[in-house]
Amino acid sequence: MTDDIDAASKSRRNVLKAVGGASVATSLAGCLGSLYGGGDDGTEGKNGGNQGGNGGSSITFWTTQVENDRQQVIKELIKGYESSHETSVQMRTVKEDELPTRISSARASNTLPTVAEFGLSPMQKLGSSGLLSKSAAKDVIESIGRDKFYDGALNLTRAPDGGHYAVPMHGWVQGFWYRKSVLEENGLKQPTTWDALLNAAKTLHKPNKNQFGIVVGTKKTSFARQCFTPFARSNGARVFDKQGNIVFDNKEMIEALEFYGKLAQYTPPGKDTWKTANHTYLNKQCHLVEYSSYLMGDAAKAGSKMVKDTGFAPHVEKKRKSSFGQVVTLSHFSSASKQKLKAGKKYTEYLMTGDNYVKWLHMAPGGMNPVLKPTAQSKQFKNDETLKAWGSTLKDISGAFENIERFGYVEGKSFPKLGQITNKYLIAEAVSRVAGGDDAATVAKEQAKKMREAIGQ
Repeated sequence: MTDDIDAASKSRRNVLKAVGGASVATSLAGCLGSLYGGGDDGTEGKNGGNQGGNGGSSITFWTTQVENDRQQVIKELIKGYESSHETSVQMRTVKEDELPTRISSARASNTLPTVAEFGLSPMQKLGSSGLLSKSAAKDVIESIGRDKFYDGALNLTRAPDGGHYAVPMHGWVQGFWYRKSVLEENGLKQPTTWDALLNAAKTLHKPNKNQFGIVVGTKKTSFARQCFTPFARSNGARVFDKQGNIVFDNKEMIEALEFYGKLAQYTPPGKDTWKTANHTYLNKQCHLVEYSSYLMGDAAKAGSKMVKDTGFAPHVEKKRKSSFGQVVTLSHFSSASKQKLKAGKKYTEYLMTGDNYVKWLHMAPGGMNPVLKPTAQSKQFKNDETLKAWGSTLKDISGAFENIERFGYVEGKSFPKLGQITNKYLIAEAVSRVAGGDDAATVAKEQAKKMREAIGQ
């Protein structure tokens, strides 16, 4: 459904509940499109907008953290904020799949929030419609310190015409998880390069013994697109050029598809979901899988032995390094009054400072990773039972934010039209076709044509 992660991300919420992990607002791209165009500019109404209320004494904060235990943590954070600020905060929880409707309704009733926490696709939709305050985002980023943010995370919040739509807050990254002992026994290198990955997959693939070389997405699913993205980007391949033209049929993309088709030969047959990667790694049917940092919680539950024997390759490298992942933002709505935006900025800074930020991140160890380098390196952040088990691996996970990329961004410009392509699973369809043996050049040409038709190019 989205470029902001698929149903798999929702399911990851269930996978990690036992250890406090959860997915974040990541399954919304494409479904927001028609809701934000036209209509009156909304305000927050009596709870914190330009109409009613008592000036800047109250702001409204929307969060997609709907679990009760998470809400209690956030309420405690709000209580701490209110004890040292004159402004009160009205928290509103919004389920992921209800966000588009809630935003549309809030616009109509002049009750949009001052600050909201959600993923990249709603950020793009709202930002491109002029509903987010780029000046507020700039002020917060500069106040916290631009150099403290991982570049990759910061780049994903950039607006096409400059500045930032929102402040990156936290996120997860995807890479290759591998059994250290098995790779060492077979004389295999860390699986970060194309050659190392293919060699490992070939070497470890023993289907007659119910052992598979690797798990990557191979069907017409969002998981397949996510897995393929860093391979394409590591070869310099894009969906759009900087003018917004479809270039999916270029040489670099064809090369990436050809390679991915080879790699796919060593993945388990049958249903293709993120669960396959999770389950086959945990039950040792596969010793090399492409998966997100949500694996940390499940592996930790399996015991310290598995954790100690698990390595993480944070990027894929060919011509350049590339990682895939999700960033969740704190977005400020431009409809709020100057007073409320000022208060909203202070609230955002409060949430991303010191122990307050760590408390938020610890709501989902492994799922919520810091986008601030000093926090990622701090003792406070590492002081969590799940995270402590992973030791130095945390550095690799956080470091992946430096190389995190998405197809909808080109040299600082974002192209929300990617949602019209991913809604039709056109990239995933290309992956599925080459995984099934179709010629990569033919697939790239035919899928590029479909993409141009999808966006009216």
